[in-house]
Amino acid sequence: MEYSKLGLEHFTPDYTHYFHALPEHVRDTLVPQQWQLHKGIDTDTISAIHDELYRRTLNGGWPDATLTPGVGVRTAGRLSGNGNRIELHLEHTQQATRSRLTTDAVVLATGYRERPLDTLLTGIAPHIRRDTQGRPRIHTDFRLDLDPTLTGNIYVQNAERHTHGVGAPDLGLAAWRSATILNNLTGTDPYPLPQRTAFTTFGLTPHTAPGIPSQGATHTPLTRAN
Repeated sequence: MEYSKLGLEHFTPDYTHYFHALPEHVRDTLVPQQWQLHKGIDTDTISAIHDELYRRTLNGGWPDATLTPGVGVRTAGRLSGNGNRIELHLEHTQQATRSRLTTDAVVLATGYRERPLDTLLTGIAPHIRRDTQGRPRIHTDFRLDLDPTLTGNIYVQNAERHTHGVGAPDLGLAAWRSATILNNLTGTDPYPLPQRTAFTTFGLTPHTAPGIPSQGATHTPLTRAN
């Protein structure tokens, strides 16, 4: 997983504002390409696993562990008459080979599946403005884009990855999202938000949150000091 400090700046309000201002087709191209920012194992964890496996070889042995990248589980089920043992049917995606593995336990780390908002918002579905893919349009302050026949606002969180980027489900941005919503809801500024949150300048045209003045488009190149 990409876990460098500058890479993590994709999970900042600066990047969220930049991403939201991009054309829809560009956003749809970027999101699938950024899987390595949030899908995978982090460097510290994989290093700790490797160090432990290496430690177990120091006395001339070999660790009783098997790492199998590229292997998918086709089916899993309990073996009858064999206690609680579980049989996995495996397939190697690159070799196109299959095998079986019997084990005492299985840890399911399948993540989660995003669900559309339509079921929740059925009653007002005709009044929600949508993009070319039929997804709800969401303003930068997390308001649903509604037609004028509805009064009031509806705010969403963790339903806006197509408009706000990979940081949409990230818990590290939860406080900022909540502050943005509260500021917009009250029309005041109970939670002043920072002007800049990343050292990276995403794009040549600055994009900031509504109500926060832009710092302009002055770019100072990095140079090596003599």
